[in-house]
Amino acid sequence: MSRLVIGLGFRDAAAAVSIGEVIAAARAQAGEAADAIAVLDDKAAHPALLVAALAAALPIRRVTAADLRRADADIATRSATIQRHRGVGSVCEAAALAAAGPGARLIVPRLVSADRTATAAAAFNEDET
Repeated sequence: MSRLVIGLGFRDAAAAVSIGEVIAAARAQAGEAADAIAVLDDKAAHPALLVAALAAALPIRRVTAADLRRADADIATRSATIQRHRGVGSVCEAAALAAAGPGARLIVPRLVSADRTATAAAAFNEDET
């Protein structure tokens, strides 16, 4: 069984519409049905995320900072600001890879919402069981 996970990164001020925008864009570019949304555990209860996840009908998977750091070597995008704040080059890419599991590959690199408050990426794992 395969797994497609959409990883998210967003500012505390992000609105549900911005998070939903990047979820939809990642789904469209991936061309596969998504199985879950992945976010850093300290953002998993964010009200705008909960609204966007419900609207997208996707469960939320929590990933830890350690999970992100393990996935960092396989990301495509590097932001010096995010590196300073979160210890990885891209939260959304690392979250997607971490939640998709060992052997996952990034199929949609970081996408940014129009208001620049939310990002999404997608990772696919063909070998996930």
